[in-house]
Amino acid sequence: MAETWAPSGAPPGARWLPKVRVGFEARNARWWWLGAGGAVVVGAGVAMAVWGMFPVDLHEPTHYAGIMAPTCGLTRSVVAVFLGDVAMAWRYNPAGLLVAAVAVAALARLLAGVFVRRGPVLRVRPGRIGWMVLGLALVALEIRQQGQAGLLMTTGLR
Repeated sequence: MAETWAPSGAPPGARWLPKVRVGFEARNARWWWLGAGGAVVVGAGVAMAVWGMFPVDLHEPTHYAGIMAPTCGLTRSVVAVFLGDVAMAWRYNPAGLLVAAVAVAALARLLAGVFVRRGPVLRVRPGRIGWMVLGLALVALEIRQQGQAGLLMTTGLR
């Protein structure tokens, strides 16, 4: 019978449990890409909130057959967040609230690193339980988005 590896001194089941550490890091070079991605999301979200959605259709082929992916409605959800309509953002895709919050936090972390030369770092090791919860959350989001197919098939937010 093969045993799973765990660090010496770790309690039994340590690989199953999530670990979260918060700290500060003096270097900004390691996380610039996350802040740049946040800047793109915030910039595009604010631009679409002000001038309207881009006239480009980014749906996957299954969308036209009525099969919704977990990411369907994510762009409209983020734009609704920047419009200040949290209820509509939730209707389009609950993950949009998380994406907008992470984008703003990543941009703020980038700016803090530029001006203060140090910024907060959140390190998450989900462990086996965390990965299972994430998988179940994605399945639940897929089921929820399929139930919102009527709303997601409309053009919306013009």
